[in-house]
Amino acid sequence: MSSSVSASGDDDLEFLLGAELASDTAPDTVYRILSRVGEGAMGVAFFAMRVAPEGECGVVVKILKPWFVQQWGKTAELIVTKEAVALGRLNERVPPTPFVVRLIDAGSYPIPSRGITVRVPWLVVEYVHGGVEGTTLSQRVLHSVRSTGHAFDGQRAANLVEALGHGLSAVHEVGVVHRDIKPDNVLCCGFGEDEIFKIADFGVARPTGMAATFGGFIVGTLGYAAPELATMDAKAVGAWSDVFSMASVIYFVLTGADYFDVKTPSDALVTALGNKRRSIRESPWLSPELRSNSEACRAIDFALAVGTAGKTEIRPTRADALAMMIAPWLRSEPQRFSLVAKRRLQLEESEDTTQLVAWTWTPLRHPNTFSKVIRAVSWDGDGRCMAATNEGLAFWNGSQWSDVSHQGLRDPTRIRFVKRIAPGRWLVGGDEATFALYSSEGPRDVRQFATTGMRYELFSGSFEDLAVLVGVESGGDPQLCCLVSKRWLKPLPLPEVAAVTSLSRIADAKWLVIGRAKNGGGYAAIYRPLEWSIEQIETPLVRAFLASDAEPSAQVGLAVGASGAVVWTYPAGVRHEVVPGKPDLSAASVEASGRGWCASAGRIWMHHRTAHATGRVEPPLGRWDLMWQEDGWQAPIVALFTEPGLVLAMTADGGIMEGRHTATRMPSRPPTDRMLRKTPAIGR
Repeated sequence: MSSSVSASGDDDLEFLLGAELASDTAPDTVYRILSRVGEGAMGVAFFAMRVAPEGECGVVVKILKPWFVQQWGKTAELIVTKEAVALGRLNERVPPTPFVVRLIDAGSYPIPSRGITVRVPWLVVEYVHGGVEGTTLSQRVLHSVRSTGHAFDGQRAANLVEALGHGLSAVHEVGVVHRDIKPDNVLCCGFGEDEIFKIADFGVARPTGMAATFGGFIVGTLGYAAPELATMDAKAVGAWSDVFSMASVIYFVLTGADYFDVKTPSDALVTALGNKRRSIRESPWLSPELRSNSEACRAIDFALAVGTAGKTEIRPTRADALAMMIAPWLRSEPQRFSLVAKRRLQLEESEDTTQLVAWTWTPLRHPNTFSKVIRAVSWDGDGRCMAATNEGLAFWNGSQWSDVSHQGLRDPTRIRFVKRIAPGRWLVGGDEATFALYSSEGPRDVRQFATTGMRYELFSGSFEDLAVLVGVESGGDPQLCCLVSKRWLKPLPLPEVAAVTSLSRIADAKWLVIGRAKNGGGYAAIYRPLEWSIEQIETPLVRAFLASDAEPSAQVGLAVGASGAVVWTYPAGVRHEVVPGKPDLSAASVEASGRGWCASAGRIWMHHRTAHATGRVEPPLGRWDLMWQEDGWQAPIVALFTEPGLVLAMTADGGIMEGRHTATRMPSRPPTDRMLRKTPAIGR
């Protein structure tokens, strides 16, 4: 049990900095409070370090203020209980939904206040690394307006719409109504197709069976709260209330403006109950592609009006139903490469991540504390991952490993590859041409293709579009197998190759293939499946190439191997480099900005570019800087996850090291109300 500390004031929790909150559920685990990250009328949020025997990780600790606990008693405890119940029900699934922040722990802490000791409730949730584009949805929309001149484009907005639909549906399925969906309560991480949106802040949520209110407070946020929240009638509030808020958030994401231009609770109630609604075409920040599609604009306007109807019986009762009304129209226009390039350029120039002293390294999981051997890893955009091990599948949730259901899989120990195909969804495959899809709903679509003795070892691409697999028949040569719209093309045999170790998509229909040749040297080639051709590229004379990665939007590929060998592929050609010391490199990663990383046992290097790739004909020059070294980590690093300001490295024995760049900061609010209108809270 935690020991008490003296409060310097009822409203001031600064004295908690440096304190440790002991977990009541996890033995020998404490939460070390490091810094304040936010504050509300009722409580304060701190960034903390979860310190456990197996490792450490950053978390957010939310603590109620002592005066509020004293004044409201059981009602104050209910606030934390509600969030714990809401998030705890979602944690029962492995993997859990990626679209809702993950609950880690809950408890209480004794604080002397006004002559008595008050047990103040606290809650621990995952820390979301927002990166240079921002942590909240408000920040990311503002960043988009600044960097591209428009709010979210159609493809990016569709990802957000589907994330909210899936996340809210998962919340509603466990009997919870959030009641305060707004841009600041949607947290973001990742970039491009790896971008993930998470629903956060369940402080005013209402789990089934808990009908208590908060001392007569009206909950919600001006411009986003459904009108029935003002009635204080628990029966009037339901999933449809969150649908109202979700529609308002979607309008904001598309336009950079509030759907309801209101300043007082009475204005908000009258406007929400009325029939007049704004069109997305009224905003100057609507993406040009969407603006030019008048049919899509009309359909989206109609869906938003239905989603925010004053009469609850008109609104969809499911959040995913609203998502299905809107997302297809957003995906009807292809994403402009120029928009992606503008965002990538911002990533390159936003911060100097080459400052070695600005990086902090934390062992999330110590080596030799996981009983399985890692074969293959595929990361999600929030740093969680699915791994294939010698005993089957395992899931890393950010702080610990969890077993995964193998229902329907004949022999999970023969899974060879894991591939993340969408947020919270993985494709796994292996021997006997067996495949399965995994999500928070567990394994599904377990299939075995009619091919005798084929073992699939690698996968890259999309089953829905264009995918390449490396297949090996017993005693045969590796083959490159291509699926186009779920139809097999003729396999391309590789008779000169002993083993293919990695496969990375470097452009829409072009792959980097690496491995070991039968003559004992390294092998690297460019494969074009639609042309049924493969072109070997010149490489340094090394034993083998072991790992690769690519950034398709930049058409950049990176291969690493024995003796420190590095091969870059660009549209303009190929560049060879050598990492100092000539270590045997076992992992590689390319950030969304095009920056490269590589690793070996106990070491991680970053490519320090002396010239940017964007807009240049020649590949960028650079050098490899050693960013982290720990001789005690002896198992090879087999997987890297990188984005600007964040690195995760996993070893073959399940150890995980995290590196963070401490300079990443984003403004929490926009500079002017005109660009992104502020949303004052009601009664909070």
